[in-house]
Amino acid sequence: MIMYFSATGNSRFVAKTLAKLLDDEAVDLMKRMHNGDTSPLASDKPFVLCAPVYVDGLPLPIYRHLKDTSLQGSRKAYTVVTMGSYAGVAGRQAQELFSSKQMEFGGCAEVVMPRNYLVGFAPDEKPEAIEEKIKAAPEAVAKIADVIAREAPYEERHVSEVEYRLVLPFIYLWEKVAYPTKKFVANDACISCGMCERVCPLSVIRMEDGVPVWDRRHCMHCMACIQNCPVRAIDYGKAMQRKRRYRFSKYQHVLEDGTAESAQES
Repeated sequence: MIMYFSATGNSRFVAKTLAKLLDDEAVDLMKRMHNGDTSPLASDKPFVLCAPVYVDGLPLPIYRHLKDTSLQGSRKAYTVVTMGSYAGVAGRQAQELFSSKQMEFGGCAEVVMPRNYLVGFAPDEKPEAIEEKIKAAPEAVAKIADVIAREAPYEERHVSEVEYRLVLPFIYLWEKVAYPTKKFVANDACISCGMCERVCPLSVIRMEDGVPVWDRRHCMHCMACIQNCPVRAIDYGKAMQRKRRYRFSKYQHVLEDGTAESAQES
């Protein structure tokens, strides 16, 4: 079973490509999280978690959701993370997660994909750079699929104990102080479609008089609301006003080998 979390389509593409190559099913964790669904998941094949890297590791809400979800059947698990450049300690986190479930962890693979966290200081990636990353992704995913199909150990990047002990506390601290919702705002372009409310994995957004309201002080900053708004009506302070939105589906046309079908958004 391929379990994936994807706010803008990067991890969804990887997950669905893996599912196609491995003749397996893909399960959307984002929807399960939105619905508070922690019902058991069962698979005869290895469980594969596909998720983005946030602040040098696995997003903590995904980690917690899977901690509360019983994984039945196969006792083998892998993780595949998508990131702009650095996967941090995601592999060590995944190892701890699956070990706590008495599962054999096969390793953490990394797939470089376009950046989609655009409210920070990083500038937009140029379209040609985005396209090059997407073009390279199918080959990387195919190599990962081959390892998983053989249920072999994946030769992952080594995370030292020093790196782990330095980075992990920072991830938890960052969650507490750096994910406020007060800067999210819907501008006059809003058409009251409710897309932002539907895609929010933590159900932080509710529609009030046809306008989205962020009714909690913090969220996970997945940017699903901003990136999936069909009319660019959501801003985060002034951070997004001059930046393009990113969704994988806008660039999947660069794939010419049939993998574009796997990237279709549900």
